[in-house]
Amino acid sequence: MAMLPKTFPPFPERSDIDLYASITAAREVGGDLYDYFIRNDRLFFCIGDVSGKGIPAALLMAVVRAMLRSEARRSDTAQGIVGMMNHNLSHEYTAGYFVTMFVGILDLATGRLDYCNAGHEAPIINGKPLPIKPNLPVGALSDWQDQGQETVLQSGDLIFLYTDGLTESMDSAR
Repeated sequence: MAMLPKTFPPFPERSDIDLYASITAAREVGGDLYDYFIRNDRLFFCIGDVSGKGIPAALLMAVVRAMLRSEARRSDTAQGIVGMMNHNLSHEYTAGYFVTMFVGILDLATGRLDYCNAGHEAPIINGKPLPIKPNLPVGALSDWQDQGQETVLQSGDLIFLYTDGLTESMDSAR
């Protein structure tokens, strides 16, 4: 958890974006992750969930976050980032782990959102699910060809990203 960004607002000098993230561990250490950074007036961001629980999932989460930043230096598309992460993860890690992820690149000047969803929950934009193509999780199948998508966001649009921890949560009274 200490490896994830925790400074909010993360870009106080910018008036064109407002970003907030929160993570709450349910029972034990796990592999939920998120990350974001701005490069060349584009916001790169992701949310993900490593399969499994405990220390192995948490360690793989740290590796996946580093992979994202590394691949974002080489590729300017969400599909390219996810594809290379899938290639690397499926060839390097054979323990049966995989990662559901949503990777987005938002052009802050135009509102164009380039995204690729790798088996993750569909983000919600202004109360409606974002259409997603059925890609496999990162690391599930080495020769999988991910499909990217794009849409255009308007000023004031709200994107809500989440992991299955939200959909699987239970009432505390039960």
